[in-house]
Amino acid sequence: MDFSHTALINQFKHRCVRDLAWVIVSPPLVSGFIDDVHWWNHEECLSEFNDCVDGLTKIDQQPKPLIDHLVNLKNKKLGSVFEGLISFWLAISPNYEKKLSNIQIIQDKHTYGELDFIIEELATGKIIHLEVAVKFYLGSNPLTDAYRWFGTTIIDQLGKKIDHLRTHQTQLSNKYPDQIKQYFPHTIDEKHCIVKGRLFYPENQDLINPSPQNISLAKNHLRGRWSYIDEGLSSKSLIKIDKSHWLAEFNTQDIKEFDFTSKKLLSEIDRAECYVEAEKIEEYFFERQRIFYLPRNFSFPKDK
Repeated sequence: MDFSHTALINQFKHRCVRDLAWVIVSPPLVSGFIDDVHWWNHEECLSEFNDCVDGLTKIDQQPKPLIDHLVNLKNKKLGSVFEGLISFWLAISPNYEKKLSNIQIIQDKHTYGELDFIIEELATGKIIHLEVAVKFYLGSNPLTDAYRWFGTTIIDQLGKKIDHLRTHQTQLSNKYPDQIKQYFPHTIDEKHCIVKGRLFYPENQDLINPSPQNISLAKNHLRGRWSYIDEGLSSKSLIKIDKSHWLAEFNTQDIKEFDFTSKKLLSEIDRAECYVEAEKIEEYFFERQRIFYLPRNFSFPKDK
């Protein structure tokens, strides 16, 4: 676990504020300059977080606006909640201002895509097309192949998602400038992409950067483990979590609110499930790692 960002988000009391802080400060999965698109790196995320600390602290003292914002989201899926948290971040950021969001590109009654955000960098006045995503993938050898990192539905793949962002989503403002000007008359100066999430490595394999081909994987991306249910359970203290809890790491308060999963219940899972492995030092609990357990009949596709 990257304790540097975990310590930063754990200064906040409310879970929703820690999720918001995680969205801002957690390391991205991909960073660099790819095909004229700037993919944010961890240093930029950390800098932005430091500039937002005062705003986050005020929200932690009075979280109702954030709670209401999340409750009012029409779509409660994790990707939409992540976008909702990005939108709230932009509302408190001293560095950026949201101009538009969720802009559908329609031509001849056909929808070609949707821009996530158009924002302004306040210090420079630059107009930025920003695409965002949060993703969680389980790696299957060879880990150097970006198409061997799968979502729990198997249909989703790291390579496929990054290709789509690189060749389609981030290029919409280039391909359809006239359609965008119907909503926003100003020129897009830059294109940025922020991809957060976690990569889950096979149990007992090194958590080294696999450097998948054609993807600039961030060296300090968040890592977890995956294992089949009959491997390596020993005496681990595990808490099963649904997708609504996949963002910020658990602190002592979170762990105390959940029941630990018995080995019997764990042995009966019939699909990939995410768990927090908890550890206790004196009277305090902390999250040791995130781990996916898979039923024995779970298999990864052999081909792309």
